[in-house]
This record gives sequence, C-alpha cells and structure tokens, in this order.
Amino acid sequence: MKRSLTIFSWCVSLLLSTTLSLKAQSLLPSPSGEAARYDAYIELPRGYLSGVCIMRCEGDTLRGSIFNEFGVSAMDFVYDRRKDRVRLLSVMKMMDRWYIRRTLRSDLRRLLKSMNAGEGEYRNERRHILYRFTPMADSLDTPHPHDTEE
Repeated sequence: MKRSLTIFSWCVSLLLSTTLSLKAQSLLPSPSGEAARYDAYIELPRGYLSGVCIMRCEGDTLRGSIFNEFGVSAMDFVYDRRKDRVRLLSVMKMMDRWYIRRTLRSDLRRLLKSMNAGEGEYRNERRHILYRFTPMADSLDTPHPHDTEE
C-alpha cells in the first residue's frame, strides 16, 4: 500500500510538471521595463496596414506604439492589466473616428490577451479584421540575411 501511494504521488507530480511546462510562453514584454518589437500586420476588408509595434511593460501598464516602415505613427496605446482596459492615446487621422476607435480598443485588448497566452493573432469575425503580431529578432544579436562580408 505504501509503495503504491509513493508511485501514485510520483506519477501525479510528473504529470503536473509536464503540464506546467507545456503552458504557452507569453509574447508580451516582461514587467522589468524592457522593450519588445513586433512585426505588426492588420488586414482589413479593403486593405492592410503593416509596420512595427514597440511595447514596453511598466508594472501593470503596457505602453505600445504602431508605426509603418517610413516612421508614420498609426496609433499609440496604453493597456492597464488590472482594469483590463485599452486607452488609445493617438490614432492616425484617417482612422480617427469614434466607431473605429471603439473597435480598435476592443480588438487590441483581445489581441493582448491572446499574446499573453502565447498566440500572436486575433481575428475580429464581425468586422473581418485580422491582427497578427510576430516578435522580431533582436537586430543587434543576429546579422541581417542580406549582409555579407566581402
């Protein structure tokens, strides 16, 4: 009896440790204040927006900015994890409408939740909008594939 209890407890601990290790890794930056960069892609029914997203986490607040490859800012936002709320600080002029801002706030909140769960994609089925954020490799550590030494 004592031996079977020991084997059972060992099996349970092994099962729990493998289950916890299979948990998805968060794609969001750590709360230590370091910045994380992402390739941002937002596909709309009539077009798309691609660029770079930079996020920085400071405690329970996550600050982010999305801009295109030319440096034109699309939007700046703040996400409060405790309140589970996104606040848009600025939005580019062509998207600065109350109904677009409301959709962006809701979709960014859901995207950030999915990124915390390890997925970098969210699809708004009602509006047919796809949000995809892919972590970028650190450009200082890895050489660019087109760079060659001569």
